[in-house]
Amino acid sequence: MLGLHWKKIVSLFCFLLLITNAFSQNKMKYQAAYDAKKMRFGYLVGISSSNYNVKHNRSFVNQSAFFSITSPTTYHVRMGGLVNFSLNDYFDFRVLPTVSIYSRVLTIDTTNNLKQNDKAWFEIPVMFKYKSERRGNVRMYMFGGMRFGMETNVISFRNRSSSPSALSTKNTDFSVEYGLGLELFREYFKFAPELHFSHGLTNMVEPVITGTSPLGRIEKLRTHTVTLFFNFE
Repeated sequence: MLGLHWKKIVSLFCFLLLITNAFSQNKMKYQAAYDAKKMRFGYLVGISSSNYNVKHNRSFVNQSAFFSITSPTTYHVRMGGLVNFSLNDYFDFRVLPTVSIYSRVLTIDTTNNLKQNDKAWFEIPVMFKYKSERRGNVRMYMFGGMRFGMETNVISFRNRSSSPSALSTKNTDFSVEYGLGLELFREYFKFAPELHFSHGLTNMVEPVITGTSPLGRIEKLRTHTVTLFFNFE
Protein backbone atom coordinates (compact mmCIF):
# COMPACT_ATOMS: atom_id res chain seq x y z
CA MET A 1 0.00 0.00 0.00
CA LEU A 2 1.24 3.47 -0.84
CA GLY A 3 2.30 5.55 2.13
CA LEU A 4 0.94 9.00 2.84
CA HIS A 5 3.97 10.75 1.31
CA TRP A 6 3.73 8.76 -1.92
CA LYS A 7 0.01 9.49 -2.13
CA LYS A 8 0.83 13.20 -2.16
CA ILE A 9 3.01 12.72 -5.24
CA VAL A 10 0.29 10.65 -6.92
CA SER A 11 -2.30 13.31 -6.07
CA LEU A 12 -0.10 15.99 -7.64
CA PHE A 13 0.15 13.92 -10.82
CA CYS A 14 -3.66 13.48 -10.91
CA PHE A 15 -4.04 17.25 -10.58
CA LEU A 16 -1.85 17.67 -13.66
CA LEU A 17 -4.16 15.31 -15.53
CA LEU A 18 -7.12 17.56 -14.75
CA ILE A 19 -5.55 20.64 -16.33
CA THR A 20 -5.07 18.82 -19.66
CA ASN A 21 -8.64 19.57 -20.65
CA ALA A 22 -7.56 22.99 -21.93
CA PHE A 23 -4.95 21.34 -24.15
CA SER A 24 -7.32 18.76 -25.60
CA GLN A 25 -9.90 21.43 -26.52
CA ASN A 26 -7.41 23.56 -28.44
CA LYS A 27 -8.37 23.32 -32.11
CA MET A 28 -4.86 24.17 -33.33
CA LYS A 29 -2.69 21.06 -33.51
CA TYR A 30 0.88 21.90 -32.51
CA GLN A 31 3.84 20.01 -33.97
CA ALA A 32 1.71 17.88 -36.28
CA ALA A 33 4.79 16.13 -37.72
CA TYR A 34 6.30 15.38 -34.30
CA ASP A 35 6.23 11.58 -34.72
CA ALA A 36 7.98 11.68 -38.09
CA LYS A 37 11.36 12.21 -36.40
CA LYS A 38 12.92 8.91 -35.25
CA MET A 39 15.18 10.32 -32.50
CA ARG A 40 14.49 13.11 -30.05
CA PHE A 41 16.33 14.63 -27.09
CA GLY A 42 15.13 16.34 -23.95
CA TYR A 43 15.80 17.02 -20.30
CA LEU A 44 13.96 16.27 -17.08
CA VAL A 45 13.77 17.39 -13.47
CA GLY A 46 11.88 15.70 -10.69
CA ILE A 47 11.14 15.22 -7.02
CA SER A 48 11.03 11.80 -5.41
CA SER A 49 10.19 10.08 -2.15
CA SER A 50 12.27 7.05 -1.19
CA ASN A 51 12.82 4.55 1.59
CA TYR A 52 14.18 1.06 2.23
CA ASN A 53 12.03 -2.05 2.40
CA VAL A 54 13.43 -3.78 5.50
CA LYS A 55 13.48 -7.55 6.08
CA HIS A 56 14.83 -8.68 9.46
CA ASN A 57 16.89 -11.82 10.01
CA ARG A 58 16.50 -14.42 12.78
CA SER A 59 18.88 -12.66 15.16
CA PHE A 60 16.46 -9.72 15.35
CA VAL A 61 13.85 -11.93 17.04
CA ASN A 62 16.33 -13.28 19.59
CA GLN A 63 17.73 -9.93 20.74
CA SER A 64 16.31 -7.41 23.22
CA ALA A 65 18.37 -4.29 22.55
CA PHE A 66 15.69 -2.68 20.36
CA PHE A 67 12.20 -3.46 19.15
CA SER A 68 11.90 -2.07 15.64
CA ILE A 69 13.92 -1.08 12.57
CA THR A 70 12.02 0.98 10.01
CA SER A 71 12.85 3.27 7.11
CA PRO A 72 10.89 6.55 6.98
CA THR A 73 10.24 8.30 3.70
CA THR A 74 12.70 11.02 2.66
CA TYR A 75 12.50 13.45 -0.26
CA HIS A 76 15.11 13.91 -2.97
CA VAL A 77 15.93 15.75 -6.20
CA ARG A 78 16.58 14.08 -9.56
CA MET A 79 17.57 15.60 -12.91
CA GLY A 80 19.01 14.45 -16.21
CA GLY A 81 18.59 13.97 -19.93
CA LEU A 82 16.40 11.92 -22.24
CA VAL A 83 16.96 10.17 -25.56
CA ASN A 84 13.85 8.80 -27.26
CA PHE A 85 13.92 6.40 -30.23
CA SER A 86 10.65 5.98 -32.10
CA LEU A 87 10.12 2.31 -33.08
CA ASN A 88 6.66 2.61 -34.68
CA ASP A 89 3.36 4.44 -34.19
CA TYR A 90 2.84 3.01 -30.71
CA PHE A 91 6.21 2.02 -29.23
CA ASP A 92 9.35 3.98 -28.30
CA PHE A 93 12.62 2.99 -26.67
CA ARG A 94 14.02 5.46 -24.13
CA VAL A 95 17.25 6.05 -22.21
CA LEU A 96 17.15 8.53 -19.30
CA PRO A 97 20.60 9.16 -17.76
CA THR A 98 19.97 10.95 -14.47
CA VAL A 99 21.79 12.28 -11.43
CA SER A 100 19.91 11.73 -8.17
CA ILE A 101 20.60 12.96 -4.65
CA TYR A 102 19.59 10.42 -1.98
CA SER A 103 19.86 10.42 1.83
CA ARG A 104 17.87 7.45 3.10
CA VAL A 105 17.41 6.71 6.81
CA LEU A 106 16.87 3.74 9.14
CA THR A 107 15.06 4.48 12.40
CA ILE A 108 15.72 2.31 15.45
CA ASP A 109 12.83 2.23 17.97
CA THR A 110 11.49 5.54 16.49
CA THR A 111 14.21 7.56 18.25
CA ASN A 112 17.69 6.67 16.94
CA ASN A 113 18.55 7.18 13.30
CA LEU A 114 21.18 5.66 11.07
CA LYS A 115 21.56 8.27 8.35
CA GLN A 116 23.16 8.63 4.97
CA ASN A 117 24.43 12.07 4.10
CA ASP A 118 23.37 13.48 0.74
CA LYS A 119 24.97 11.26 -1.89
CA ALA A 120 24.98 11.65 -5.67
CA TRP A 121 24.00 8.63 -7.74
CA PHE A 122 24.35 8.28 -11.50
CA GLU A 123 21.45 6.23 -12.85
CA ILE A 124 20.61 4.88 -16.30
CA PRO A 125 16.99 3.80 -16.75
CA VAL A 126 16.24 2.03 -20.05
CA MET A 127 12.63 1.29 -20.92
CA PHE A 128 10.01 0.73 -23.56
CA LYS A 129 7.16 3.19 -23.93
CA TYR A 130 3.65 2.43 -25.20
CA LYS A 131 1.73 5.51 -26.35
CA SER A 132 -1.92 5.99 -27.21
CA GLU A 133 -3.40 7.74 -30.21
CA ARG A 134 -2.85 11.48 -30.11
CA ARG A 135 -5.97 13.57 -29.48
CA GLY A 136 -5.34 17.14 -30.47
CA ASN A 137 -2.37 18.23 -28.35
CA VAL A 138 -2.62 15.47 -25.72
CA ARG A 139 -1.44 11.86 -25.59
CA MET A 140 -1.23 9.35 -22.73
CA TYR A 141 1.46 6.69 -22.42
CA MET A 142 2.90 4.06 -20.10
CA PHE A 143 6.39 2.62 -19.82
CA GLY A 144 8.44 -0.06 -18.11
CA GLY A 145 12.03 -1.22 -17.91
CA MET A 146 15.13 -1.47 -15.72
CA ARG A 147 17.35 1.03 -13.93
CA PHE A 148 21.00 0.67 -12.98
CA GLY A 149 22.44 3.07 -10.40
CA MET A 150 25.95 3.70 -9.10
CA GLU A 151 27.10 6.01 -6.33
CA THR A 152 29.60 8.48 -7.76
CA ASN A 153 31.73 9.18 -4.65
CA VAL A 154 32.39 5.75 -3.18
CA ILE A 155 35.64 6.52 -1.32
CA SER A 156 34.22 9.15 1.02
CA PHE A 157 31.17 6.98 1.58
CA ARG A 158 33.27 4.04 2.78
CA ASN A 159 35.35 6.28 5.02
CA ARG A 160 32.20 7.31 6.86
CA SER A 161 31.02 3.72 7.34
CA SER A 162 33.09 3.36 10.55
CA SER A 163 30.97 5.97 12.32
CA PRO A 164 28.31 4.49 14.67
CA SER A 165 25.68 6.81 13.18
CA ALA A 166 26.56 6.10 9.54
CA LEU A 167 24.40 3.88 7.37
CA SER A 168 26.73 1.74 5.26
CA THR A 169 25.18 0.14 2.19
CA LYS A 170 26.30 -1.06 -1.22
CA ASN A 171 27.22 1.54 -3.83
CA THR A 172 25.32 -0.01 -6.78
CA ASP A 173 21.64 -0.78 -7.26
CA PHE A 174 19.49 -2.49 -9.89
CA SER A 175 15.75 -1.78 -10.06
CA VAL A 176 12.55 -2.48 -11.92
CA GLU A 177 10.92 0.78 -13.02
CA TYR A 178 7.52 1.50 -14.54
CA GLY A 179 4.93 4.25 -14.70
CA LEU A 180 2.71 6.46 -16.82
CA GLY A 181 2.86 9.89 -18.34
CA LEU A 182 1.04 12.55 -20.32
CA GLU A 183 2.34 14.41 -23.37
CA LEU A 184 1.20 18.01 -23.78
CA PHE A 185 2.21 19.52 -27.13
CA ARG A 186 2.88 23.23 -27.40
CA GLU A 187 4.02 25.33 -30.34
CA TYR A 188 7.76 25.09 -29.66
CA PHE A 189 8.15 22.24 -27.17
CA LYS A 190 6.48 19.21 -25.62
CA PHE A 191 5.85 19.07 -21.87
CA ALA A 192 5.34 15.65 -20.25
CA PRO A 193 4.76 14.98 -16.54
CA GLU A 194 5.60 11.37 -15.64
CA LEU A 195 5.01 9.27 -12.54
CA HIS A 196 7.75 6.64 -11.93
CA PHE A 197 7.65 3.68 -9.53
CA SER A 198 10.95 1.93 -8.84
CA HIS A 199 11.51 -1.30 -6.87
CA GLY A 200 15.10 -2.28 -6.07
CA LEU A 201 16.23 -5.85 -6.70
CA THR A 202 19.66 -5.53 -5.06
CA ASN A 203 20.12 -6.33 -1.38
CA MET A 204 21.83 -3.14 -0.19
CA VAL A 205 23.17 -4.64 3.07
CA GLU A 206 26.96 -4.98 3.05
CA PRO A 207 28.08 -8.65 2.91
CA VAL A 208 29.95 -8.59 6.24
CA ILE A 209 28.67 -6.71 9.29
CA THR A 210 30.20 -7.33 12.70
CA GLY A 211 29.47 -6.21 16.23
CA THR A 212 26.09 -5.32 17.71
CA SER A 213 25.08 -2.81 15.03
CA PRO A 214 21.37 -2.89 14.13
CA LEU A 215 22.47 -3.55 10.54
CA GLY A 216 23.58 -6.98 11.75
CA ARG A 217 19.89 -7.72 12.46
CA ILE A 218 18.82 -7.03 8.87
CA GLU A 219 18.70 -9.72 6.21
CA LYS A 220 17.68 -7.52 3.27
CA LEU A 221 17.41 -3.81 2.43
CA ARG A 222 15.83 -2.95 -0.89
CA THR A 223 15.16 0.53 -2.23
CA HIS A 224 11.72 1.82 -3.16
CA THR A 225 11.26 5.17 -4.91
CA VAL A 226 8.34 7.16 -6.32
CA THR A 227 9.25 10.08 -8.60
CA LEU A 228 7.31 12.81 -10.35
CA PHE A 229 9.33 13.92 -13.37
CA PHE A 230 8.75 16.95 -15.59
CA ASN A 231 10.10 16.30 -19.10
CA PHE A 232 10.75 18.89 -21.78
CA GLU A 233 11.50 17.99 -25.41
